[in-house]
Amino acid sequence: MRLRAWLGLGMVSALGVVVGVQGCGGGAATPDTGIHTGGSASNGTGSSRGGNGTGGDLFATSSAGGSGSGGEDSCAAVTQEATLTSRPVDIIFVIDNSGSMGGEIEDVEEQINQNFANIVDGAMPPIDYRVIMVSEFGNFANGQSICISAPLGGIPDGDMDGHCDNVNGQPQPIETANFFHHSVPISSRDALCKFLDYYALGDQYNLHPNGFGTLLREEAFKFIVVVTDDEADCDSYDDLDTTAGGQAVATAFDADVLALDPDQFGTAIDRDYQFWSIVSQAPYMVSAMKPDGLPVPPTEPSTNQVCTPSAVSPGTGYQELSILTGGYRFPTCGLDYTDIFTLMAQGVIDGAQVACEFEIPEPPPGEELDLETVEVVYSSAGNEVDTYAKVADATACTPTSFYIDAGNIILCPGACTVVQGDENAKIDLRFDCKQIIE
Repeated sequence: MRLRAWLGLGMVSALGVVVGVQGCGGGAATPDTGIHTGGSASNGTGSSRGGNGTGGDLFATSSAGGSGSGGEDSCAAVTQEATLTSRPVDIIFVIDNSGSMGGEIEDVEEQINQNFANIVDGAMPPIDYRVIMVSEFGNFANGQSICISAPLGGIPDGDMDGHCDNVNGQPQPIETANFFHHSVPISSRDALCKFLDYYALGDQYNLHPNGFGTLLREEAFKFIVVVTDDEADCDSYDDLDTTAGGQAVATAFDADVLALDPDQFGTAIDRDYQFWSIVSQAPYMVSAMKPDGLPVPPTEPSTNQVCTPSAVSPGTGYQELSILTGGYRFPTCGLDYTDIFTLMAQGVIDGAQVACEFEIPEPPPGEELDLETVEVVYSSAGNEVDTYAKVADATACTPTSFYIDAGNIILCPGACTVVQGDENAKIDLRFDCKQIIE
């Protein structure tokens, strides 16, 4: 015996949904799909996970409904209330502590607190985010080190200038629920190697003895942000200040990061991170209002031109990593990173969008779901738009399909982008269930 069940999902970050399964012998339980309001637009370029978000336990709470009436083989009616939440985001800053970086670090300190954190904190609905600083702790003025003050960090900033008070008197970083400092000295050219090495190695203060990787969350999308005025040149990585050299570095580092921890960083088909660069490349789209140009989108090619004659290197390896993973980049020379940090904050908000991945519900007692019959129906403003087809896995995705993996129904990237770009979207998951005959 087969029973038709249905599930209505509005594309919002917090939504009550009720699933109804009809009793076999009696009257049907009435599905209550709640109120469906608009969601946020997608973030354009980048990985499918970054743009659309994944994960989340769809069925957070449940309550039993009344049982159907009728003959001996009548089925129970069950309702379950669902809550969708925004996806968590982890942001890892890796900042060069070499002698030429004092000015850059000063501005980064100010911008992290005054622009980036304020914008992310003001997002509605709220975002569950973490900032992990991988750079030496201390005073930018006499050691090219970095200290993140309150409200993001735990060290006071009484004059609200974006810098820690009495930083030289602080014995170590003070962390908060949203900020963690993995203090490690980063040299001119080894940001990529230090990232990989200290993923599992402790910091100078032994705050995270098993590496900063222990601070990351598998369910979170990752932003890796490198700030340096030099090239990538350590171990097997050497960008040679050329496009070809940069592409070779990007390919190698991407493969190494994905191999380092696929559960955290994803796969080459579906990356779970973006790489953003603040390097000494030439400005993009310069104007009188923007003498340092605009943040460079990943659609633009890298450049081997530097932002001032005294700049050390354009950082082509970092640029190519941003292009490969869908991140943005910006020149270090102007020492005003307002635009890139504002864009980054918006990227974090977009990266935390409502999931396009839904946990398959438990069937009623004595029933099992027939996953071969699942249908995903996309409607807009009450009108049915499309029915998405099931494919075998992520490698078989089309713009109008979904697949099932590890107990989850996952919209393929093209379908997810369309749905999340529609503020009137609603998704219905329809399936048959089969009665178990003992």
